[in-house]
Amino acid sequence: MESRVVNFIVLLTVVPAIHVSGSICQNKMADVVFLLDSSFSVWESDFAEQLKFVKSVVDNFQVGKDGIQVGVLSYSSEIQTNFFLNEYNDKEAIKSAVDKIQYLSTAGTDTAGALKYAREVMFHKKHGGRELASKIIILITDGMSHDSNATAKQAEKTKQAEINILAVAVGAPIMRELEMVASYPTTDSVFNVTDFSALPSIVQSLATTTCLVPDVPRDSEKTDTTTVSVVEDKIKKYCEKTPSDILFLIDSSSSIWPLHFRDIVQFTLKVIDLFDVSPNKTRIGVTLYSDDVKPVLHLDNQLNSKELKNTISNIHQLKGGTETGKALKHARENEFNENYSRKTAASKVIILLTDGQSIRPEDTLTEAKKLKEENITVFVIGIGNRTDREELKTIASSARHQYNLQDYNALSTIKNMLVVKTCTVHFQFQDSANDDSEETCWDTPRDVMFVYDSPAIGIHRSKIIRKAITEMYKLMLIGSNKTRAGVLSHYCPTDLDTGIQDFQNEQSFLQSVKRQPNDGLRRLLRVLRTRSFPREEHIKKPVKKVGIIFLDREEHDSRDVIEEARRTALTSRLFVITIGNRVASHAVESLCSDFKHRCVFHVSQYNSLVQYVPDIMDMVCYS
Repeated sequence: MESRVVNFIVLLTVVPAIHVSGSICQNKMADVVFLLDSSFSVWESDFAEQLKFVKSVVDNFQVGKDGIQVGVLSYSSEIQTNFFLNEYNDKEAIKSAVDKIQYLSTAGTDTAGALKYAREVMFHKKHGGRELASKIIILITDGMSHDSNATAKQAEKTKQAEINILAVAVGAPIMRELEMVASYPTTDSVFNVTDFSALPSIVQSLATTTCLVPDVPRDSEKTDTTTVSVVEDKIKKYCEKTPSDILFLIDSSSSIWPLHFRDIVQFTLKVIDLFDVSPNKTRIGVTLYSDDVKPVLHLDNQLNSKELKNTISNIHQLKGGTETGKALKHARENEFNENYSRKTAASKVIILLTDGQSIRPEDTLTEAKKLKEENITVFVIGIGNRTDREELKTIASSARHQYNLQDYNALSTIKNMLVVKTCTVHFQFQDSANDDSEETCWDTPRDVMFVYDSPAIGIHRSKIIRKAITEMYKLMLIGSNKTRAGVLSHYCPTDLDTGIQDFQNEQSFLQSVKRQPNDGLRRLLRVLRTRSFPREEHIKKPVKKVGIIFLDREEHDSRDVIEEARRTALTSRLFVITIGNRVASHAVESLCSDFKHRCVFHVSQYNSLVQYVPDIMDMVCYS
């Protein structure tokens, strides 16, 4: 009975933290412009999800002439102003205006043009731009821009104009471009979801990040100190009702200069200052590590805030190697165990700071996995260019928990968001739990046929498609009772085409891909429908039949092609990968199995096809 009461109390303490508008966003003056991807690759149902997302984020703002103003533009190959910053000063009016935004559905993703237009027009004084307001762009896109160099150039100009860019990547492949576009540090400025339906999972973190963008300094020498104090007070209030156990694991090896070690210590003290430290609220522990592990403060210490900081201020560097795995093991076995339990429920958090690579990476990986299994959140802060980012990625609970800093001066830039993330890890765990489904998607048996008209496409471009198919193959689980794959690029059945069969090794499949011949799409679809998928009545569970069609132009016999596609779609799920700008949208809509759900992926050019492979396979897997 007692445990039920405790669980009920935990729910009561967690729910209020969802509404950031009452604390972090209070008295925030900001001009926020949403840039919504409305290109051909975003389907109408996905665009509707973007609009819902915008309204949910706005719900967290304190909207008004002296608070947060909101503007929205849509973009594809064209730019469409939906409304300017000074058009609506009421939250409900903004959400009503968002509901009226129309879907463009035109080819191209002119991210560079959207950034330029936002900078020069949306934030202009005559459209509501305010000199003393923080300027923030929230960019949402599911694809690479059609000119990455131009996008990088416009992003840099935008940031030089003191406009902060927060980027939402729908799909993993575009993360690299958006990390280049977004403001520093990208760990806090870039958000990633697998598809548009997952946007609600980042509403709170995006709204919080928006409201934590630094205020514009006022004309006073004391402004900086005053502004910092106001922001920190908001963070303290935001986190005060969220109990946490936070253990700092500090790299104390010889590779860290003594002055830099003091920088880490000072950073730790500043982070602790933003928590309400007490045995029943936030508890702080500190452990140093090099070749050995040295606990400085256990989590169950009874020191008050002043005594705690005094102890940390006087710690000395150990020197030696970097036994990160040993430090993680110590944290799990000696800090987060039954001996250090607490009466009230609390989040379990590790903040690890390091400047290098671990001596035994295998041990580090093993211990990191064990921490995740025990629901302990790990933030990793890598400093300098000697860290192994892939290793840090395996240690961190997710990409949002990993910081890669250029130098020790950058520690100050992550302090506020690190604290906010630390006191909201219960939400982050809920979000990351959804990511686990990615690992099991291909467990569902599928027969997948890749289809492209090789003679029409040409030798060089056919090679690029075969390379993309090769990469797609690597992402699927090929084997008994799992996914089976084949390739069709010639309408005449020959021994050169690859039929549906189980490949026991990668080499046999890849060799068959390289030997593919050529011919017409209409007949290829007929072969796909009539002969490519074997009938296997003895299988107990039905196997999903999937056709992935590569298309880079409108077919001359489009009516016949569409008719064949419709017949094929009666028994198979068809996906279309369009490449370039010579494919008409109505033609693709007719080929696609169900245009209301995502089944078409647009790539601006052949050279970008391979880098989109993970995103394409996500579409095939989850659509």
